[in-house]
Amino acid sequence: MLMREVAWEQNYPDRGREPLAGVHAYYDILSEAGCEVDIWRTTYYHQMPSHQAIIDWVTATGLRPWLQDLTESEQQHFLTRYHQMLEEQYPLQENGQILLAFPRLFIVARRTE
Repeated sequence: MLMREVAWEQNYPDRGREPLAGVHAYYDILSEAGCEVDIWRTTYYHQMPSHQAIIDWVTATGLRPWLQDLTESEQQHFLTRYHQMLEEQYPLQENGQILLAFPRLFIVARRTE
């Protein structure tokens, strides 16, 4: 996750949220609770007009824990580096758009009787 990489680079490793449990942990918890479990992963590709649009989109959600305790100057430094990393990770397409990979894990648990 690029946000976490920027935080480590800038010596803010304790910021952000705790990493989510892995798929195996969720499976174990639900199956031990007596559920049949279906799990799948999907990656959505959002067409974004710019790298800044990605930042604008995630500022109120994913970036919030990383930025909330930083000074304004630290936030700008963080966002500048994050923007650079987005440019490296997500090149422009032929039409000028950016395809943002947005992975999602889905879990359906049914209690067995």
